[in-house]
Formats: sequence, C-alpha cells, structure tokens
Amino acid sequence: MAAPKAPKRQRLVQDVVDREAELEGLLFGRDEEALQQLGHEVGGGGADGGASLADFLSSYRVGAAAAAAREDEEDDEEAAAAEVAAGGLGLFEDRQGGDAQQQRGAQQRRRPVWEDPQDVALRIDVAQHSQLRKLRRDEAETELTGHQYEARLRQQHNKLHPRTAWASLKKAERRRRRVAEGGASDSEDEEGGAEAAAERLLQRAGGLLARGAALPPTMLETTRLKDANQADPCKGAVKSVDWHVGGDLLLSAGLDRRVRLFSVDGVKNPHVASWFLEDMPVHKAAFTAGGSKVVLTGRRRFFYLLDVESQAVDRLASLHLWREEKSFESFVTSQHSPQPMAAFFGNEGHVPLVSLHTKQMVGTLKMSGTARSGAFSADGTQLLTSGGDGTVYVWDLRTQRCLQRYQDEGCLKSTALACSPEGTLFAAASSSGVVNLYSRSQQEEQEQLRRHAAAAAPPRPARQQRITFEDEDEEGEDEEEGRQQQQHRGGWTLPEAPIAGKPVKSVTNLTTSVDTLAFNHDGQMLVMASRLKRDSLKLLHVPSMTVFSNWPTSKSPVHYVHAAAFSPHSGYLAVGNARGRVLLYRLHHYAKA
Repeated sequence: MAAPKAPKRQRLVQDVVDREAELEGLLFGRDEEALQQLGHEVGGGGADGGASLADFLSSYRVGAAAAAAREDEEDDEEAAAAEVAAGGLGLFEDRQGGDAQQQRGAQQRRRPVWEDPQDVALRIDVAQHSQLRKLRRDEAETELTGHQYEARLRQQHNKLHPRTAWASLKKAERRRRRVAEGGASDSEDEEGGAEAAAERLLQRAGGLLARGAALPPTMLETTRLKDANQADPCKGAVKSVDWHVGGDLLLSAGLDRRVRLFSVDGVKNPHVASWFLEDMPVHKAAFTAGGSKVVLTGRRRFFYLLDVESQAVDRLASLHLWREEKSFESFVTSQHSPQPMAAFFGNEGHVPLVSLHTKQMVGTLKMSGTARSGAFSADGTQLLTSGGDGTVYVWDLRTQRCLQRYQDEGCLKSTALACSPEGTLFAAASSSGVVNLYSRSQQEEQEQLRRHAAAAAPPRPARQQRITFEDEDEEGEDEEEGRQQQQHRGGWTLPEAPIAGKPVKSVTNLTTSVDTLAFNHDGQMLVMASRLKRDSLKLLHVPSMTVFSNWPTSKSPVHYVHAAAFSPHSGYLAVGNARGRVLLYRLHHYAKA
C-alpha cells in the first residue's frame, strides 16, 4: 500500500528549505567540507581529518587552561603586591638581604609600567632631615636609594592609612582557587568565609576580653585632623572638653558662656547643639549619668545641670548645704557609680557630695588643708582628694570615712589628681610642675606594715583628730547635744599621720603648675598639661614610664592648654586652648574612637 502523500503546503515549504540550503552550500560550502578543511589546515594535510580536528580541540582546551593559569599567576602577583602595600610583608626590607630574598620579592611584585632611570643613582639622606627619620629601619641607616625611598614612603602611608578589607584581593583569590579545586559556588564560599571568621573570632575571644595590643613606647603615631569645633569656635578660652560615652559627641565649654556639642567624624565635625548661660561663664563642664546629663559650673554660688535628651537646663542653688559655699567652680563626677554623684571642692577643706539624681547633698568630707582637686576610683566607691597641704586623702564613700592619707613626695601644693582605669595607679601633680605616679598596692602594703608595727609597740594614749561640722543655726546648744548632732550628720576620724609616699615615677618635664591630668581608657597613656606656659603638654607612656619624644613637636599649635581629654576608646585626643580652638588628633594605635 502506497504511503500517503504529504500535503501540498508542506511540500512547498520543504522545497524552499532545500533550495536555501543548496544556495548556502554553493556560497559558503557545506558543513562536512568545512570541518574536513578545518581539520586539514590544522593537521597539516593529514588523511585523518577527524583526528586532526580532535587534536585541534584538545590543543584549544590546553591553550585555554594555560591562559587561565597565566591569569591566576597575574592575580597572585596582584595579591602579593596588595599585601606588600598593606604593610603585611617585609618585601621592601629584602633589598638589603640576600639574592634569594630579592628574587622572591621581585617575583611577587608586579612590574611597573614605567621606571625612572635616575632612581638607580638617586641617594636620599634620611638622617639629616627630621621629617624623614621615621623612614629608617635603625639609627645606623643614613641613606636610601630611589627605590628604597619610594617603598618606604608607600609603606609609611599604608601604615597610617591602612587599606580597607573590601579592596584586598586575597578574598577573591581564595574564592577563585576554591571554585577551581572543588567547584564551590559563591554562596558556599560566603558560608565558608563566615565559618572561618567565626573560628578566628573564637580563637581570639580571650584577647577581646583582655587588654588590646601594647602601646609602643617613645614613638606615638598621630595625625592632626580638622579642629573639633571648627563649625562653631569658642569666642574665649576653652576651659573644658569632655567626650560622650558613645565616642561620637564632644562637649566644649568656655568663658564665652556657651556650651557646644559636636559630632566628631574627623572630617567636618558638624555642630549639633549649643546653650547660652547668661549669668555664668563656664569654667568646667562634664558628662555624667551615662552621658544623659552635663554638669556646668563657674565662679558662682550655684551651678547648672543640663539634660541632653530633653535639652532642659536646671539652675541648682538651694542644696540644703550644712554650710554656705562661695563657689562651685571645681568638681569631679563619678562615671561608673550606680548613683551619679558630684564632689565639689569648697572652702576650708570641705568637699560636699551632691547626688545628681535627687539634686540634694548626701554628705560632706573634711580635709585638714584646703581642697583643690580630686578623682573618683574606677568603681566609684572611693574618692581621692588633695589640696594645699600636699596630702592625698582616700575616702570610702559608702561610710564617708578617710581610709588612708599619703604625703605626696616633694609637693607643697597639690593641683591635680587622676586615677588609672584599673585602679592600680594614681597620679598627683603639684604647683612646681612635678607629676608623681604611685602604686596603690605599694601604698596599701606600707599602711599594713605601719599598722603591724603600731600593734606590736607598747600601748600609749591615742591621739586622734576629730573633724566636726560647724552649725551656725545651733550655736547656743550645749556640748553634748552638739556631739550627738555631729554623730548623726557624720564625723570622721583621720589617720594619725599620713604615709610618706614613695612614687614609682616622678615626671619633671613640665616646669609650671599642672592643672590637667587624665589617663586614657586602658591606662597606657597619661596626658599632662599646664595653662601657665605655652605649649606645656606632654604624654606619658605608662608601662615604660617614659614621655613620648616625637609628639607634641615644636610646630604643634597646642598654645596655652586649658583642657585635654581622650575619647572613650582613645582613638582621639581633644585639646582645648586659650585661642578658643579644640584641636583634634587621631591616635593610630587605637582603631576605635
């Protein structure tokens, strides 16, 4: 039986397709002929065209693999160059090493597009110029070649301004190799990278809880940034600067009666807010209560309490004090105490304690001499005070009793105090410019030895100095009633004689009265300044007890320093001077502000 004929329309379409194929074959040749010709050209006219074509395809794959390998080598060279630029490897130091190190460094560096032939003969004296001495590896090195000079400059720049992580080629290189070896996808690579990061975090979690890297002594890497108050400079001397606990807000106050807040970013430092006090030039301002409030004082019988969140300003004059104070100019606040407290230094050795929560006085302390300075301990349970007799008092704020007294060595009049964050050291400054650092543990050991010696000695009549309070409203009452009132209000038995303190270090770099003392957050630096002499500011490296010699320099425009403060994580140092400027310096050892 004959097969059914295809429809007429289908036959016409098939004829058109065959005709087009025939025309294409006449013009371009048929596919089989093209493949045979291609195999003939590649195989050199061999009889087996299929084998020649297979050889060609195989050689093409080999060539592609070789090209990919060359790209990998180029990427490896780029990664090595990026690592060298980031300062991770010491390849630039290998110019003075052996031939093998030089060859390895040359292989890992990308070849420059152009080289100056004069760099080979160029010699730069880095020992003669003070600005180039930081490029030396050691003091004996005096000259650098052109290539070495270029490499040292690049390394110094990358050290001060490290490259961000996203610009590194290492991650891309690891992803490419992982895909080439195991065929992992981008999502798997990201997951593996997250696992590796978590593993690294767990491996060094102890370092996160402990202190960070040690600060190098003698040399401090700093960069001066735009003034912190450039958006709104002070019209008078900047008397006080302080940082918010978040590290992004800076408080400045001065004699122009304005209090200003700035958002510090190191570039623009925009102005956030300001307040004007009509009746009080501000002599001191400080954050308290976790940064939610600011205490503002001056040479007045009152002071102000500023609420940062609501921007409300309260004028505090009636605190129900047991005695009238002429001025609340000088004070210190507790930063880590559960109840925010301010200790004011009044007349005749009185130190009123004011709760900033209830805005009432909660107690008072009495020194033998005048009260001039003080500092709270790290936990806020103790207060150190000093004054005109050169004696440092240690008070227990829970019982409001004097625990110890230290006689500051060589001090006639104490001017400033500061406690380290760990509570192991405290610094005491005097009117002569000497700053003594004391170890709390050594002083406590001396106190225990003295008590043991006193207990072993034969008994004798005790001589104790009883400190009482004056009461102007009850002058006519008898002695017994006055004694009961003193017992109710608090009275303190001071130690019989102060301990002769032996400092672990005496810093004599300043020659005028020191009025600014402050430790940084980890206790590795201590800033010291005097407002009586121009450019009188020094930074002490506490672990080695040495003063940084490279900063500030003679060209640093610190002028007459009235205030200085470290940021919460020591990334910044703010310096307020008599010109109304708040200088801002970046401390590169600390990554976080």
